[in-house]
Amino acid sequence: MTAVLLASALALSVTALSVRVHRFGRRRAVPVRRQAIIVLGARVLPDGTPSEALVARVTHAVGLYRAGLGERLLFSGGGAPVSEAAAAARLAIGAGVPEAACVLEPASGSTFENARRSAELLRAHAWSDAWLVTDDFHAYRAVSHFRRVGVAVVASPVARELAMGSRARWTLREVVALLRRPWLLH
Repeated sequence: MTAVLLASALALSVTALSVRVHRFGRRRAVPVRRQAIIVLGARVLPDGTPSEALVARVTHAVGLYRAGLGERLLFSGGGAPVSEAAAAARLAIGAGVPEAACVLEPASGSTFENARRSAELLRAHAWSDAWLVTDDFHAYRAVSHFRRVGVAVVASPVARELAMGSRARWTLREVVALLRRPWLLH
């Protein structure tokens, strides 16, 4: 009986957290000008081809930039031989963003490192607020990491069209990551 109750409590907790993560990623913030637009990296193929996720994130960030909602684009993400940040900047520049408006953080390998290393660059440029662009299912945890390193970010999530199974898998991945790091819950 105790095992059944524990399993039920865990299932209910995972479901509730999944709903929380989903709803957070679907909220839309009031469009206010911020000093920077941080774009979190996503997979880049070995030949330097950006993934669909990275293209979607950059496209969304370029839209914010063109709308006058940010002065600079900060691309965060490591990898080799082409970093996620470099691939993202290349996409933005190809879309007409001036190279001078692009700042790269090409060394991070996790969301925590994205936050920590981006925070250093924001402080170095005296930028105190920023949009944070990532996928909607990743927004809750990403914002939490940035807040923990003292950066005032507002999520501007990308809601890509994903099959229900893929969306459920990515959301569950985020839930597991949050359960492993409960200090990120807000």
